[in-house]
Amino acid sequence: MNLEVKNLRQNRLFVACGMYAFTDDLRDAWQQLFGHFFHLVNPTFELDRLLKFETGQAVLNDPSLWFGQTCGYPLMTSLRDTLTPISVPIFDVDGCDHTSYSSLLIVSEDSEIKTLEDCQGLRAVINTSDSNSGMNVLRHAVAAFYQQGTFFAELQISGSHLQSLTEVANQRADIAAIDCVSYRFIEDAWPDLTARVRSIGFSAQTCGLPFVVPKTVANNNLDAITTNLNQALSVLENSLKKRLHLKGFEKVNIGDYQGILELEISAQEAGYPVLA
Repeated sequence: MNLEVKNLRQNRLFVACGMYAFTDDLRDAWQQLFGHFFHLVNPTFELDRLLKFETGQAVLNDPSLWFGQTCGYPLMTSLRDTLTPISVPIFDVDGCDHTSYSSLLIVSEDSEIKTLEDCQGLRAVINTSDSNSGMNVLRHAVAAFYQQGTFFAELQISGSHLQSLTEVANQRADIAAIDCVSYRFIEDAWPDLTARVRSIGFSAQTCGLPFVVPKTVANNNLDAITTNLNQALSVLENSLKKRLHLKGFEKVNIGDYQGILELEISAQEAGYPVLA
């Protein structure tokens, strides 16, 4: 299937796939999956066939982006006017339910913490302040116990789920919310690290991390991206499918991510607009 894209600036386009690609093995598996995808779509435009394993807003706002992947919280806030969600990967991972995913609320294996309420006055760590799985769902969960002032004695920002998990494992933080897919990939790569933490529950579920296209790219056949991603997955080696824990891809739209804002609104209505 030939896939045509009219890029308004006529640059060489690229695909960014960095949200779940934090080991060499994962990057290799994603690259091989997209190798099949690029062969299937047979693009009629100039395309860089090497994936960019980047996640920042700079790459998502690059005029040469064909499509990339982002977290649902910035999609619904800072990126809503520039990006459109088109597809979401479906993972075979505990905490995922079809297009939805959740976060594990983790504490140190040696901790006496049994519930999130026990964490009042303790130290929390988040990956970034605009993360749905690290911040937004944790804020929503904490709001149920919030009374006044601050809930946590300290809030750290680690920069990644892997580092947040490491901080909890090393007892430099007491609680973190870790995207369940990231947790599984971390467990695959560093089982000794995940053995040093335990879960006290899951967060609320929201729609998974979407592939997105810029609104400045005119594309009349966005559904073909999802179709061809599924076809590419069907011919991917079984060992690579297992490495990615991938079951398939499903079409999504902006309305599927409204639940993320509903979690934020719920925390605001409870008088807890900022995780603290």
